[in-house]
Amino acid sequence: MILRCRLNRKLSWVFAGLFCVVPQFAEADPFLGQLGCVSLQVNVLESGESFGITTEVLRDALRMGLRILVPNLKLDPSCPDRISFKVFTQSLSAGTFRGFYGHVALEVKRKAIFRDTALLGVIQAWDLESYMDGQRDQAKPGVLDHLNRHLAQFAEDYRAANKRE
Repeated sequence: MILRCRLNRKLSWVFAGLFCVVPQFAEADPFLGQLGCVSLQVNVLESGESFGITTEVLRDALRMGLRILVPNLKLDPSCPDRISFKVFTQSLSAGTFRGFYGHVALEVKRKAIFRDTALLGVIQAWDLESYMDGQRDQAKPGVLDHLNRHLAQFAEDYRAANKRE
């Protein structure tokens, strides 16, 4: 009886370990389903010295990234659903160190009808944000790198929500 109890305890640890090792598959985000078109919005707020990050550069990078990663998604300025990329950077100087820190966020907002009241509104359907810091000359490439990583995650979630079975 004692041997049996020890064996069951060992097996329970093995099964518990398997759940930690086996990859979990993410479910598709229902708020990205049937998203056919989006308009683009880019906001940049720099505090302190400018890093040369412009809305035009980011809008072009966002547009190209979506065309490459999510070719089925139509980009239309009149579309009520919107993808926004927001950037905040702050310059930082201490002694001889000249750097920056900041925050970037990519989000999808969609029009929605609230069932209880039948009122039309806007909801945040998807978002991803991150913080960054580094040397001053790494600010612009860092923002573009974060945009590319956020777009890759969005594309993966979009494909999962819109796959045909």
